[in-house]
Amino acid sequence: MKILLADDSKTNLAFTTNCLIKLGHEVIPVTSGLQALEAFKQTPPDLVILDVVMEGVNGFETAKKIREVNTKNWIPIIFLSANVDDESIKEGIDAGGDDYITKPFSETTLASKIKAMQRIADMRQELIDTSNQLERLSSIDTLTGLYNRFQFERSLAQVIAASERHNRLMGLMFIDLDNFKLINDTFGHHMGDLLLIEVATRLKNCLRTEDFIARIGGDEFTVFFSDVESAENIGQVAQKMLDMLSIDFYLEKHNIRIGASIGIACFPSHGTTKENLLKHADMAMYHAKAMGRNNYQYFNEELNDKYRQHINIEYALKFALERNEMSLTYQPIYDITRHIIVGLEVLACWDHQKYGLVSPSIFIPIAEETGMITTIGNWVLRNACEQAKKWNLDQYENFKIAINLSSHQLLQKDFFEMVVDILNYTQLAPHSLELELTETIIMGHRTDVFKNVINKLHNFGISIAIDDFGTGYSSLTRLKHLSIDTLKIDQSFVQDVMTDPNSAIIVNCLIALGKNLGLKVIAEGIETEEQLNFLKSIDCLYGQGYLFSKPINAENMDVFLKKLMLTKEND
Repeated sequence: MKILLADDSKTNLAFTTNCLIKLGHEVIPVTSGLQALEAFKQTPPDLVILDVVMEGVNGFETAKKIREVNTKNWIPIIFLSANVDDESIKEGIDAGGDDYITKPFSETTLASKIKAMQRIADMRQELIDTSNQLERLSSIDTLTGLYNRFQFERSLAQVIAASERHNRLMGLMFIDLDNFKLINDTFGHHMGDLLLIEVATRLKNCLRTEDFIARIGGDEFTVFFSDVESAENIGQVAQKMLDMLSIDFYLEKHNIRIGASIGIACFPSHGTTKENLLKHADMAMYHAKAMGRNNYQYFNEELNDKYRQHINIEYALKFALERNEMSLTYQPIYDITRHIIVGLEVLACWDHQKYGLVSPSIFIPIAEETGMITTIGNWVLRNACEQAKKWNLDQYENFKIAINLSSHQLLQKDFFEMVVDILNYTQLAPHSLELELTETIIMGHRTDVFKNVINKLHNFGISIAIDDFGTGYSSLTRLKHLSIDTLKIDQSFVQDVMTDPNSAIIVNCLIALGKNLGLKVIAEGIETEEQLNFLKSIDCLYGQGYLFSKPINAENMDVFLKKLMLTKEND
């Protein structure tokens, strides 16, 4: 041990020093309390031994001053005294001492006292180390090594106070990974954890040393910038992050693609408290999701209303089925050359008692985010099949009832068995059912994720369609591995065929592609006669859109189909 020894008797100092050196200790000998204090400040020892009676500053006063200058680490102090009574013991303990050695003392007594102090010092150090480790663990996310929510909120409050004090601009960024739950459901939580670790590394590499990044839960990350020149600088960092995350992750032989939605709020223009800044950055992040995901958005006051609407709708959606607020509408699909109906696409409608008709473009994304889409989607599937059987759609040759599926539904355990149960229960023929998946869903996963269940459905007699075709950059390699019957060309291309030469070329190519693959091709969103004539001219056989019919509720569709049946009988 390194021992600081203070005694104003040179004889006693020399004797004690020799004893300590013989015991194998390093000694710093001084002859006064002031010298002891200065030596302690320069080189903190492992143990302090102070003679109680010294001229000037005595041992008790020296101990007090040592404790004042060293509040973090408790270094043991032993007093040397010829007279040790109860009052002296009390005064010594109050001064910060730990033990006494009565003069004169033997080398054995000195060694025993030091050994006891060493044990105490070791236990205290172990306690300090454990405390430091617990404090570190309480502030660190154990998966990614980033700071956690607790440390984030504590540090954010501090940096806001500093920014206010020094009149500085600071920025807060809220990052949420797009479709992370789907990755977890598809590849398992182990792969999700590996992805989060890699994401954390890429995000951190986009930041300066002084920037603060935390994982505050699940797939949510936050970053704050304590001193920035402008809000635009934060946007530049956000774009850099999006670019980094757009590069595929290669994890355990799997290529995984993911994006992020980023919201930005700045102090003081977007809030002056921890709660407001975080809330506003969160709103901006949700706005980024609403803008198509994989982008960043700044907070603005208009988002307050949208955010409140989002929260209210999310809450109300939980009770929509329970309160019988959901219903189905049906949009006819036509053979456009013969102008006869060949199918119905099923669409979910939500009529809330307070908000009225809520657009699917609003409530479907919310249902996807919250996981409610599975319950709603399964309800649509069952009710649409029941209605189709009531209408006896089996009687129409090649007539399909087309139902949109979410990826969450398809990834349900025993999804195929559930569909079979529904068909058995409703007695609807499998060939009358067509299940639609968006091209984006197909492209967002490895082909074999969906391959087995899609092929099982197809082999059972159910048709499989790719919806919104042309928007997801499908490759022929992926398409050929899936049992697909129908391609539905996205309406964004169809509606521009008369005004945008590129859209016309794309539609022409997609129709040719579908035919070459032996697939049925349906053009969506037909609204004008000019669009219809163009599609006929390039041999498109099927279509749907407002030109033919808007979605029709079940009651009116019943009348519609009865007229269709009468027409068929008259023919």
